[in-house]
Amino acid sequence: MTSPQPNLRLLDDATISRELDLASEVFHRINRIIPENQVLLTVPPDCTVREAVSKMREHGYSQLPVVENGEVLGVFSYRSFAVEAAKATLETLSKQKCAPGDLPVDDCLEQFEFARVTEEINTVFSAMDRDNGVLIGTPEQLVGVLTPMDFLRYLYQVAGPFVLVSEIELALRAIIRVALPPDEIANAARKSLGSLYNGREDKIPVALEQMTFDNYQSLIGHGETWPQFEPLLGGTRTRASAKLKEIGEIRNDLFHFKREIRLEDHQTLSGHRNWLLSKVKQAESNRRTEAQP
Repeated sequence: MTSPQPNLRLLDDATISRELDLASEVFHRINRIIPENQVLLTVPPDCTVREAVSKMREHGYSQLPVVENGEVLGVFSYRSFAVEAAKATLETLSKQKCAPGDLPVDDCLEQFEFARVTEEINTVFSAMDRDNGVLIGTPEQLVGVLTPMDFLRYLYQVAGPFVLVSEIELALRAIIRVALPPDEIANAARKSLGSLYNGREDKIPVALEQMTFDNYQSLIGHGETWPQFEPLLGGTRTRASAKLKEIGEIRNDLFHFKREIRLEDHQTLSGHRNWLLSKVKQAESNRRTEAQP
């Protein structure tokens, strides 16, 4: 999955652009989180609650900045409306001769914090937790709204491939433990990895926790050990080795930051992760069946 890039739509102002130096391209700044296709929707203070709620439902938003003469007055949200509605009594509404939906949104405002696009993402965690949103820019120049879902999507894009790789490696360990009794793992490691440590046999990793992903590949795909893995992984040694090689190449690029992880890489990791998960589940099911009297 391609790494999230800065939202250049937010960086037209020359002053802001100059702040985004090399560090901003490397570290996680707020400008990377706001979706490039985000539509900034605002309402005037005399907009009715009914109209504002209709707009939010139409666009899937939970809040709208309230703007007058180019300046942000506050934010109208489901929460701010609920708070004001809970305060209102039947007597008050009767005197005002209006239903809650007829109230202007500036009667139901809350204040969100502002953050600059150049700030690091951890600086807005407290505000995000408290208010369920952060305004990006200044009261006079609003450039975006950051929501918890924007954070989740961004963090998933960044962390998703690492999570998939960790699940794949743990699944491989589980499969190796099912295929080989504990006392055979060390012997299998010496057979399959011996040529890689020629003259340094004492350095051969014999415990799974000491092995690298390449070691797992060699252990599973070795001619002498493959027969013990074939019942678990199915197919042919060539096919299984090709899958593991593909995982290893993406893993290497990912962990050494050689290139951006594309969507097709993410899909490949996800597919191979599901394949291994299926094999682990089958192995567990077979083991339970065999253990039954």
